[in-house]
Amino acid sequence: MFSKDQIAGTLVNYYITCKREAWLYAHHIYPDQEDENMALGRVMAEIKEQNLQDFAFANLKFDKLSKERGHYLVTEYKKSLKNPEAGKMQLLFYLYLLKIGLRLKDVKGRLISGKSVFLVDASEENLNMIKEILIDIEKLVNMPTAPKFEYKKICDNCAYRNYCM
Repeated sequence: MFSKDQIAGTLVNYYITCKREAWLYAHHIYPDQEDENMALGRVMAEIKEQNLQDFAFANLKFDKLSKERGHYLVTEYKKSLKNPEAGKMQLLFYLYLLKIGLRLKDVKGRLISGKSVFLVDASEENLNMIKEILIDIEKLVNMPTAPKFEYKKICDNCAYRNYCM
């Protein structure tokens, strides 16, 4: 049985983007490793790996953590933002774990892709929203089969498309 403690940032991102993709990922069904986007992601991960914050807490693996003007700032970099909401929720998941798990009082998030910068606030409302999403993810992943395929524009470039289309 899958529990909320096993949820990682990538799973949150996939859940917001596509529930079927999230289910496949959580069940260790891997996407097409030869996919162009997968190859690009691996290269970016290797580049980021030098500066990646290694946190020995929960499933935290974000790009950067710094302290600025009295608050902690988590920065997440994305190669593209075809689904900015997914990136924001992934970042909010990190903020949630830092606030709830490590009890950091003032934590903010910044999502950067190219010249686009989005700020994510760990407000009470946002924390309640991610808490609900985590409950929904746990329910989804514990389903015996993947949700039915529903075509979205983003499906054309998804590395999981062979499982759907």
